[in-house]
Amino acid sequence: MNDHYNLMQLKLLINEVFEVDNINLDTAVNKLQTISEDNDCFMGLFKTKFNIDMNAFDYYEYFDEDEFILISIFRRIFRTKKEKKSLTVEHLLSIINKGEWFEPDL
Repeated sequence: MNDHYNLMQLKLLINEVFEVDNINLDTAVNKLQTISEDNDCFMGLFKTKFNIDMNAFDYYEYFDEDEFILISIFRRIFRTKKEKKSLTVEHLLSIINKGEWFEPDL
C-alpha cells in the first residue's frame, strides 16, 4: 500500500472516531480534546486496521487517564498535570509503514 492510500484511510478512521474533518500531517490526535473512551477506541481500531504491533506503546505518555472532576479541576488550577507527547498523523503514518510502534524523534 502507498502513503497516499494509508493517509486517506487514517483520515477516515480519525474522522469516524473523533468526528474531525480538518486533518493534516501535523494534526496531533491526542490533542483533540477527546474523551478516553474515544482514545481507546481509536488506538484499538488503528492497531487492528493497519495490523500494528503496539506492544511497546505506553498509552499514558500520550493520553490522560480518567479522573474525577474535582481532581481534574485541581490539576488545571495548580498546573500539576504532566504535558503529554504529541501523537501526530505523520508519526502514525510512519508506524503504519513500519508495522510496529516506535517512539517519535524529538
